[in-house]
Amino acid sequence: MREYKESPETLRSYAKEVERLLLWCLHVAKINISSLRRDHLLDYQCFLKNPQPQKLWCGPSTARRTKQGVINEHWRPFVKGLSASSLKKTIRIIDSFFNYLVQMNYLVGNPLAVDRRRKRRNQGKPRVVDRYLELNEIQAALKGLSDYPPTSSTKKFQIIRARYIILLLFYTGLRITEAANHVMGNFLQREGNWFLRVVGKGKKLREVPIPDELLVALADFRMNIGLPSPQPQFREKTPLIPMKNLKDTITPRRIDQILKWAFHLGAMEFELEHPRKASKLKSASAHWLRHSYVTYLLESGASLKVAQENAGHSDIGTTMLYYHIAQTNRHEATRDLSLKTIKAKKSHDQEKRD
Repeated sequence: MREYKESPETLRSYAKEVERLLLWCLHVAKINISSLRRDHLLDYQCFLKNPQPQKLWCGPSTARRTKQGVINEHWRPFVKGLSASSLKKTIRIIDSFFNYLVQMNYLVGNPLAVDRRRKRRNQGKPRVVDRYLELNEIQAALKGLSDYPPTSSTKKFQIIRARYIILLLFYTGLRITEAANHVMGNFLQREGNWFLRVVGKGKKLREVPIPDELLVALADFRMNIGLPSPQPQFREKTPLIPMKNLKDTITPRRIDQILKWAFHLGAMEFELEHPRKASKLKSASAHWLRHSYVTYLLESGASLKVAQENAGHSDIGTTMLYYHIAQTNRHEATRDLSLKTIKAKKSHDQEKRD
């Protein structure tokens, strides 16, 4: 774990997955790490989907330790069984863990190596991006927040901040770890244009151009929460997404929780007339706004290169995955295709020939 001390979010996710595996080895399989084989890991993947017994393994989302530093008796390794995407991430982390143990000569081989060979065989299969939000779905979440009654000053702040988070992530495409790890002073102005300087995945630096609509939303947010100026000041230390005291930042996990709350409010707007959209919003997470950013950036006419640099994709092939949903014009051109139209055109051409 000390290998990741410079990357706190990576450290947190790796520690969580390694601990879960160790707990399973100890309490379910009753073997040690060096004895794990392929069949054990297949059993473990089934367990991750549905940890049993539920009462022992699953519980409410709560801190592992209390404020006094002792183990929280209400903490559990899982809130619920893992979804397909979460399971995929878990296996990727465990694979990395096993590779490390092989390199350190603790294991002779990686029992997950078979998965990598299968992945190479399946690389020719198409990849698609379908976890993104359409504009009216994002607008529904914003409306749900606007209609939510602020019962106290704290609740009013939470509503204002939730709205700002949605707009910030949609207009910049930030990952939630990036949003949590930066400050208002990362906004910079150059020749009248605003950018957000971000140190992202793999410690890569990028500058995201800021649209005018986000500047308006940013000024509105700052004025509503009591900051001294509508625009960020030079090297300002206020967190990009602050807590109510305006000094401390909230965690990526908390950002995701806030957005899930907002998306559920948006789902209520669709419940009667568009149940499919309602169910989609209930399934959405913060990262879907990043997917929406790239999608609508391409839709608005930005080049692949611009979208790649703004999003911080290391491979332009990742950016190209969004083309299948950013093609409204192609759909419009195809909409009127009809057997009747074709037949009518043939009849007209025949009349001309006659």
